[in-house]
Amino acid sequence: MKTSLLFVIIIPVLLFVGLRKISASFFSVDTYKCDVSQILSSDYSACIDNALKEMIDKNISAPELIKELKIVFPVLNKIIISYLPTGMHITISAYEPVCCINDMLIMTVENMVFPKNIFSEISLVNIPTITVLQEDMINLSSCVSSLLYTLPCDFNQLYDLELIDEYFVRLIDKQDPHFIIMFMANQEKLSWLCDQCTLVKQYIVERAGFNKGVKWVADTRFADYIITYKA
Repeated sequence: MKTSLLFVIIIPVLLFVGLRKISASFFSVDTYKCDVSQILSSDYSACIDNALKEMIDKNISAPELIKELKIVFPVLNKIIISYLPTGMHITISAYEPVCCINDMLIMTVENMVFPKNIFSEISLVNIPTITVLQEDMINLSSCVSSLLYTLPCDFNQLYDLELIDEYFVRLIDKQDPHFIIMFMANQEKLSWLCDQCTLVKQYIVERAGFNKGVKWVADTRFADYIITYKA
């Protein structure tokens, strides 16, 4: 009776040890596949892959690997690691770009700013470009975020945007650069004000106000009215 009981106990233990050895080789991390978001440039993706290979060679755990990758590459949003029979499968996504600043920096949906060259060209096609005259603005991210939230979603198709500071922002008409809308970064009803300024521009055009290259400014930084004047 004791012999048979011992036999029954030993078999599961041997099976468990055997399965662990088999599964260790079956789900080996010697081979891995990494899918990086197309938001990122090919050069930046290659840097991620090189760093990933070094971390895998160190045999660190999956949670630690994810933590290290996000420290080294803060633009990364989600990292999913799956262990498959063919090896380790890693899926990496990045924070989406929302605007380009001075054709050098990219701000993401999380209000973080990164160099432009880490993003792929295709991911930047439809985002607006903002010219910032003070590159060392302390509150740059919050100002840009506020502008993107309050301006019409298609403003970049109609205007070029210049940010001097939080109290002095300009929209320059792409069709007629002699017409400028002036406002503040945190201004309310900005979309409605832009519509009213369009009516102001039409009024000026009807009276040939843009003759001889005269510039007109529609200043909306007042509580109840728009002041229009020649610059």
